Parts: sequence; C-alpha cells; structure tokens
Amino acid sequence: MAYRATDDLQGYLKDAVLPRLKLMHKPELILQQGYKSRRNTLTVRQRRRNLANIVFLDSAFDELVNDWIKEHVPNRSLCLYDEDRKTGERFTVRSSHRFNVPELLLPVASDINRVCDWLDNFPLQTVQRVFHILFPATKDWGFVTLDDHDCDDDSFKKFHWTDVNQDHPDIHDLSVVVACQPPWILSDKSMWQFTQLRSLPECTTRPLRGKERLWGKLWDTCVHNQTPFFILTSYQQWAFGMFSRGWTTAFVSPVIDAQSRSPTVMHALLYWLGSALRAPGGFVQPVEVAEPVHNVFSDDESELEIAKPKKELEITPSLSGWSGTSDEPASSAGAAGAAALDVSDRGVDEPHGPDVLFKKSKDPALTWEMIESWRKELPSKRTENESFPPPTFATSVALLPDFLDDSATSDTSDETVGVPCGHWLMSARR
Repeated sequence: MAYRATDDLQGYLKDAVLPRLKLMHKPELILQQGYKSRRNTLTVRQRRRNLANIVFLDSAFDELVNDWIKEHVPNRSLCLYDEDRKTGERFTVRSSHRFNVPELLLPVASDINRVCDWLDNFPLQTVQRVFHILFPATKDWGFVTLDDHDCDDDSFKKFHWTDVNQDHPDIHDLSVVVACQPPWILSDKSMWQFTQLRSLPECTTRPLRGKERLWGKLWDTCVHNQTPFFILTSYQQWAFGMFSRGWTTAFVSPVIDAQSRSPTVMHALLYWLGSALRAPGGFVQPVEVAEPVHNVFSDDESELEIAKPKKELEITPSLSGWSGTSDEPASSAGAAGAAALDVSDRGVDEPHGPDVLFKKSKDPALTWEMIESWRKELPSKRTENESFPPPTFATSVALLPDFLDDSATSDTSDETVGVPCGHWLMSARR
C-alpha cells in the first residue's frame, strides 16, 4: 500500500535524500575546459568588512536539527493531499517505497543554470511545501531568485526565502539567502575550507584567497538584503550560517552532504528556515557580541541603518588569547540545551581598527569596566544604576504569532481528505 507523504511527514523526511546530481562532464574535465581560471575568483568589492570572528558549530548542530524535527514535524496523518491543487506546490524528492511520490526527471547539469534547476525543483520546492503544511500562516513565503546581474552571475546564483507579497525591514530580518555555486567551482574541499575559516581579513593589501572571497561575497549579499541567515550550497554540499546583528561575527554549520542522513539536507533546510522565522526551539545566536553599530556600509559607502536591539543583553568577556588570523583552524561550539549553543573559549585581543569602540583587555575586571562605560554612552531609558538583564533566547512562538502560531487564522488552498474532528492543522481557517 502506497502512502501520501502527508500521512507521515516525519517518516517521509527521514528517507527523503536528494537525488544525485547528473553532470554533463566530470568536474575535473570542466575545470580543464576553462573554468579553472575562474575557480574561487569571485569579484569582491573593496569595502570595510569587520568580520573578525567566524564560529564553527560542531556536531551539536546535527543534534539540534534532529531534535527540532522530532518536536515540530508530525508522524501521523494530516489528511491532506501531497499537492496543493491551487498553487501547484508538491513533494518532488522521493523517499522510501511506501510513499507515493512521482519521479521528477531533469536534464543533466551542464552549467550553473541547470544546477539551480535541480536546486529549485528538488530541495527548495519540497521544503517550501512541507513548511507551508507545518505553518499555514507562512503561505505567502517562498523561494524567489535574487537576480542582480552582477559580474559573477555565471558562477554565483542566489535564491531568497522571503514574503513574496511584502517588502519591509522586518521581513528582511526573517528571510534567508540561499547562495549556489556549481560543484566544479565550489568543490567538496573548497566547501570544507569555507567552514574552517576563522576570520575575514580587513583592509588587507594581499589578494583574497578563494574561501575569503566567498565569505566576502556572502557578507556583501546578506548586508545588501539585510538578511542575517544564509545557506551556501553546490547542491552536493551544504552549509548553514548566520551573521550577528552588527555583522562582525558569523556562525557556520558543519558541511552536510546531499546524501547524508540524520540529519538530511531537507531536515537542515526546514530547521534553518524555522530558525530565521524564530520558531520555538530554533537556532539563536549562542553569545552576545559587543560590536560597533556603524560597521556596515552600503554600496555607495554611506552608512546603513542597523536595527537596534529591543533590549540590551549582558556580554560575557572572553579570556582567550587567540591571535585573530584567518589561517588558524576554526573553533567549535557544543550543545548547551535544546535551543542554544556554547562557544569554545575564544576572543579577539587585537583592535579591529579606529572605529572599534573599545579594546578588550585580558583582565576580565577591566573588560567589564570598559563595556559598562560604553553602555552608558548609548541612548537608553533605564536609570543609571539599573542592572542589565541576562540574555534571553527565542523559545516561544509568541515572538512571531502571525507566522508560527498553530492557532493563527490563515486562508490556505490545501484540500483536506477525511479530516478528523479536532485535527491540529485545522486551527487555521481554510
């Protein structure tokens, strides 16, 4: 007996591994035919990027993804058709034989546009369908192409997970940039090197290396769209990351292979989209980073306005003696609870430039005194002697009631099949 994917979404996703990408030529042959000169040579504009800290998230990331899937993806029948008859959204990634998912055949990938066809039609379309089922109020959110016609258009393509009907800063902050390079440019080794970089050199006179150019390109793209969450992929390899509020710190996951399980790429995609939308149990910044708010400049070198935090969070001083060079292996973060990560001891003892508001000392007492002095200069409604509240993490769907509340009303086009009384998904108006 064949089942619909919606009869057991959790079971479907467990075995929903991406189909293997079919290439016109082997990657090494494509490199010999002219791509080698452009390999990892993305055009990165000369601008100030104070990305001084790149934190590698270790295997704890896998645990967070798996825990989130178990918590939020149902393993019982939802009484829904696999395909949305109105929008055409459907499941395209095949799973185990017990799920009746029609096979989708695509042409072999001979260039980046064909690779993006595989990316769009398999993981992105399926994840969009699943996410709309899990959270009906996100029906206006989807993947759209980011076409800015830059000089790297033949080697660097972008998708944007966003609200397709609205465009304002609050939406940008919840969106996700999906960047793609074909596997003959972004090789497995290049992807691993990308995740292991520890910092991006600022105002250096030497040419940037491939992994540094890739970080610079992603930084530019995310800053331009004011979107801190990003995903980098060659289709065959995937990495998930985010930037801090002031764009001076980044967090990046281990590389996930297209054929990996527990978690699969589909699991990680759902988790990362939910995290960007601040779903309960999603990823949140493990530490609060003291950073200047005027770090970011737009393309015309004028300052961009950065949203101020709703509350000032306590900053824990670092006691490490890391030298801050980009060649050193990345540190990692371990799990500390279901919704937060602990970062390995590290810090930046050297100043980043004349615009940094303070220089960190190795003496924790002096560091705290400098942070307090800096905070007093910030505009605030608090009294002078009022203590700062401890960091709080997004553990409740109340942060985003319009998108993620199961009880939110939403007119969705899904048709139900024999819906039982009191079905959890029917709390949204249909």
